[in-house]
Amino acid sequence: MSRSPRFAAASAVLIATCCAPAPSQSATADWSALATAARQSPASGDGLRRSWTGADGRPVTLTVLAPRLDGRPVISLDPTPGDNGPAIAAALARLRAAGGGTLRLAAGTWPIAGGPPGIALDGLSDVLIDGPGAQLVFAQWGDGILISNAARVKLRGLSVGYARPPVVKARVDGGRLAFAGAAPDAGAPVYQVSAAGPAGARMLLGKQGKSLGRDGGLPGGLGDFAPGTPVQVKLSWYKGGAIRIGDPGDKPVSHDITLDHVTVRDSAGGGIVADLMGRGLAIVGAKLGGAGGSAIAYDGFHVTAAGGDLLVEDSDFIGTGDDAINIASPIIDASRDPGGASVTLSGATARVYPGARLAFFDAGLQLVGTAEVASRSPRDPAGRMRTMFTTPVPSGEIRYARNMDLLSERYAIVGNRMADCICHGVLAQAPNGLIQDNQFSGLRYNAIRLLTSAAWKEGAGAYNVVVAGNRVADTGQDTRPGRVWAAITVFGELAGNGPGGQAPLAPGPLNAGLLIRDNQIDGVDQGCIAVSNAADVVLKDNRCARFGRRPGTPRMLADRADIAAGIARLPAKGAYLAGGTGVWIDPGTTARIKADASR
Repeated sequence: MSRSPRFAAASAVLIATCCAPAPSQSATADWSALATAARQSPASGDGLRRSWTGADGRPVTLTVLAPRLDGRPVISLDPTPGDNGPAIAAALARLRAAGGGTLRLAAGTWPIAGGPPGIALDGLSDVLIDGPGAQLVFAQWGDGILISNAARVKLRGLSVGYARPPVVKARVDGGRLAFAGAAPDAGAPVYQVSAAGPAGARMLLGKQGKSLGRDGGLPGGLGDFAPGTPVQVKLSWYKGGAIRIGDPGDKPVSHDITLDHVTVRDSAGGGIVADLMGRGLAIVGAKLGGAGGSAIAYDGFHVTAAGGDLLVEDSDFIGTGDDAINIASPIIDASRDPGGASVTLSGATARVYPGARLAFFDAGLQLVGTAEVASRSPRDPAGRMRTMFTTPVPSGEIRYARNMDLLSERYAIVGNRMADCICHGVLAQAPNGLIQDNQFSGLRYNAIRLLTSAAWKEGAGAYNVVVAGNRVADTGQDTRPGRVWAAITVFGELAGNGPGGQAPLAPGPLNAGLLIRDNQIDGVDQGCIAVSNAADVVLKDNRCARFGRRPGTPRMLADRADIAAGIARLPAKGAYLAGGTGVWIDPGTTARIKADASR
């Protein structure tokens, strides 16, 4: 497929900064070289192919293969007023037996009574589900469409949503919630109440939530909300995904999944979720959420564990209740067993299997070494599993591991629109990425984060990432202490307690080889660009205007440990918002930063 103009423009970028240093440099540099090593997608065949030049000047190519449909059957279905799940399942079974084919769903409303999942796309290959105008309505919250053990599967034109809204509108009326439509049942758990827009109060009620009273009140009241405030009320806690890719067991199997002009109307969990899969996922021309509220309760698109070749292009993310896009990967808790011949891994994202190569890290996320998995024991009741390797476990402190098959490397987030959400825009926590020509407006928090987080146990780090030509306007502020926030923020955090009990910044770089250029930032509550925990970064031709509209409290500028050093830096940090360029570069945690004058 020919390259789109925006990718052609991206491939014209070349800089001298190198993000793959020689092995003789630091452990962080060694991890940079390992994380960015896979340059070219091995896939070949018909499908979507995108190429650009990375921040290091080398080509990056991603490919998502299309289904091979020639000579395979076509099945057409019409909706019925009852449960359509059995008819769809029977048609999919026929295509599975035939080795692939096309299922055409006629326009109309398709109630799905069973689940979750409502529809299981398991063991399919070379399948197109074609449904422009087909609206799937799932009766049960949780996974709507679950894709597993699948290869070269495309969904085209489908609209996915639920019979019960997971997020509803209300206003604050005398210490209670007055709902715009039908009120939830008394006793229903409420997990979050948030004012709309980039500013305003937000009340998080935890994993268990709080029970709604008959009069619309909540135990403990409604906190800081002013009378008459319009709010959004979240009625669910992370219930799967409207479309979820989740291979069983621990080994990534599914690959080359295309979501072409799909719509996710609402979800009690995420919109599109990749919990575990191999390489090759494209989301093109999609619409997630809608105007007027956080119809998707949590992330619009969330990657927990996946291989490379991820494309998100020309899609709308409107009103998501958490991150619009989060490209992450697992950080696994790890400890060397007595004798040093094996390592015990634990946690829900500990996805390992024979043949996987693990990279080991200390508590500061510094690389210790790598080893290939030979075998592993079953998980014990606490989720721990003893893992053996083909060579001796590297010496040194081991606190974390990353599966190098699941770094989410090679990804492009291009030409999307993210708006009017209680969210961050893009979290990029993986190597070899392009974030270009996206529009951000009306976000509660910042637009783009380049990071890794041991506290959240996710991310390989942002290495060899281009952030170019994005437009950011009317975004809010993040008041978590211990770092300087901006519309585009680069940082790396460790586990443990920093200022205000939050995770502390790492003492040095955990991201490297970044090109941040030609971004237009206008009308944001905090600064334009803030860089910490990074090396080999180029800031070029970014335009910053009307920043610092509502500066955060002084704790936003507080240092994590050294009081004297923190006080010495306060004037520079204050000038960053009050009268500077809107760009902050942390001198203590960064190296080799090239920054031109802001415009």
